[in-house]
Amino acid sequence: MSPTGAAPSGPAAPDYRQVLTTAALVAGLWSLSSVGYYALSGAIGAHVGYNDAPVLFAAYYAAWSALAALLMRTPLGLLAAQPPRSLALGGLALAAAMLAYVVLALPLLPQTAWTRDNTPVEFFWATQWYFLPKTVEIAFQQILIAALVTSIAGLGVPMWKIALTVALLFGGFHLTLGLAYPNPFYVARYTAAAALFGALVPWLLLRVAGGFLITFALHWAYYALDILLIHLAFAVPAAM
Repeated sequence: MSPTGAAPSGPAAPDYRQVLTTAALVAGLWSLSSVGYYALSGAIGAHVGYNDAPVLFAAYYAAWSALAALLMRTPLGLLAAQPPRSLALGGLALAAAMLAYVVLALPLLPQTAWTRDNTPVEFFWATQWYFLPKTVEIAFQQILIAALVTSIAGLGVPMWKIALTVALLFGGFHLTLGLAYPNPFYVARYTAAAALFGALVPWLLLRVAGGFLITFALHWAYYALDILLIHLAFAVPAAM
C-alpha cells in the first residue's frame, strides 16, 4: 500500500493506438500511391511510366515520401541514431555507387529481347532513367517500413515477432503484383525476396546505426541485381 492508501500502479499498459494509426497510414499511403501511379501513367499515355516520365514520377514519389515522413515523424524518431557526418558520408558514397552503376554499368549490358508468349513485367523494359523514380519510390517504401517497425518496437515486442510480422506484411503485399502481372514465377520471386528482406529489416533499423541507409541500399541492390539477370537471361543472341 502506498502512503496515501492507494494501491501502487503497475506497468503502463501498451498503447496500441500508435501502432494501429501507423499501420493504417502505411496501408493507405502505399495503396493510394500505387493506384495513383497507374492512374497518372494512363492519363499521360505512358507505356512504362518510369521510362517515359522519370522526372514526373520522381517528383510524384518525393511528394509521397515527404507526406509519409511528416505524418509518421513520431515513430521515425525512434530509429537507431548515427552521427550526422557519418550518415552524410555514407549517403554520398551510396549515391555515387548507384550513379556509377546506372551510368557506367547498365549501358554495357547486352540488349534484351522478350521471347515468351506472355507479356513481360514493366521492369523488363527498365532503362537508365527508370532508376531515377525507382530510387525515390524505394525511399518512400523504406520510410513506411521504418515507421511500422519502430511503432511496433515501441510496444516492447520481441525482435523475432517484429521480424515475422514485417516479413508477412511486406511479402504479402507483393502478392498483389499478381493483379497486374499474371506471371506466377515473377510474383513468387518478388514475394519471397520481400519476405526475406522484411525479416532482416527490423534488426538493421533498430540495432544498427545508420540502419535506414543500409536497408535502403539492400532494397536498391535487389533491383540492380534483377536488371542484370534480366539482361543476361534475355540477351539478344550474338550474330553468327
